[in-house]
Amino acid sequence: MKKLLTILILPFSFLIFAQESKESNWILKLNATQLVDVLSYPTLQISAERKINPYFSVNAEFGYQLYDFNKQNITILKSKGFKTNLEGRVYLFKLMNSRIESKRSEFYIGLQLFYRENESTNSLEYSPKDDDSIQYTDYFGTKRTAKGFNIMFGNQISVSKKIILEPYIGLGIMDRKINNIDIEYNKTNDQILGSDTVPLFKRLDLEESSGNAFNFCFGLRIGYRL
Repeated sequence: MKKLLTILILPFSFLIFAQESKESNWILKLNATQLVDVLSYPTLQISAERKINPYFSVNAEFGYQLYDFNKQNITILKSKGFKTNLEGRVYLFKLMNSRIESKRSEFYIGLQLFYRENESTNSLEYSPKDDDSIQYTDYFGTKRTAKGFNIMFGNQISVSKKIILEPYIGLGIMDRKINNIDIEYNKTNDQILGSDTVPLFKRLDLEESSGNAFNFCFGLRIGYRL
């Protein structure tokens, strides 16, 4: 009877173990920072990480724009957009010694390829360079695309057996293309009005900001280990 019981239980034990092992290789994450991204545009961004082995993984992420912090009185283009990236990671300390057990905190370095695209209505105040007593408000459409790569540095922190926090920063280069619709402002004849950094940020919505640029990103993901 004991032998029969062992024969019946053993396959189920292997099945449960295999299932646990398989599930532990996947982590689903919400990018909390992207929900309130005011530097580009906010997105609901979800990612899935697949551990290939103890020290290497692949993380795929996609986000869709649901709202706009910079809504204008006049609509030239409706706000919409998306962000996507694919990242290969090396968990450095695991790589140096693959036999060590998982820690509560695991540092990683990654290479991330990204693409993002959106369109929106924007505005700026300007005046002619030869007569700054006259002021205009210009409403115009902006279509943007950006693609590039980042070197990522992050830390995967296990809050519990299932919940993880993942702060990260990234440095890289991007190729940005901007197209303006129905714009009246002309940088040759006009000047953007505003104090401090206002003109600088307004130029980020203009075609003159197209081209290669340095990219910096940071954020926090909240994950659930399957």
